[in-house]
Amino acid sequence: MKDRNRLPQAISSAEAFDGKRIRVGYFGEGFTQMLADIHEFGCTIDVTDKMRGFFRYKFGISLKKTTTQIKIPERSFIRAGWDQHGPEIVRKYNELIGSAILNGVPPEALLSALALESQGKLQEFARDLRDPANVGLTVEQKGSSNPLVDTGNMINSMDHKIE
Repeated sequence: MKDRNRLPQAISSAEAFDGKRIRVGYFGEGFTQMLADIHEFGCTIDVTDKMRGFFRYKFGISLKKTTTQIKIPERSFIRAGWDQHGPEIVRKYNELIGSAILNGVPPEALLSALALESQGKLQEFARDLRDPANVGLTVEQKGSSNPLVDTGNMINSMDHKIE
């Protein structure tokens, strides 16, 4: 008769998961990070004389003197995407964590799989987002009314971390 007490390994495996978490989004600094922040939270840009000249030169549009700000609306795709898909990811984690611990699955393996799935869901959410729509000038310049898709660089630059 052989004793197969796997409790010590399960406890060790469970401890390896302690405090670990996944993060999905944009890390660091740069243009893509700034662009993602603008879309996620919106922003207000003060109109300057230089900006008025740029609009006249680039687009043939004269901004009204009463136009003192340009507002880019919030198009949350990380927070709203997580609100939509997060509960399913958490449910999946809760289903898998027990067997992962019992079978000695490294935390990074399970968390990496869930992070990749989360990232994919948020990228899909961003591609499908349609509201608020782009203004006419933006549609004309991009050739598309999809507010978060132009070159695809911002969405494709989304990343994930395990901490």
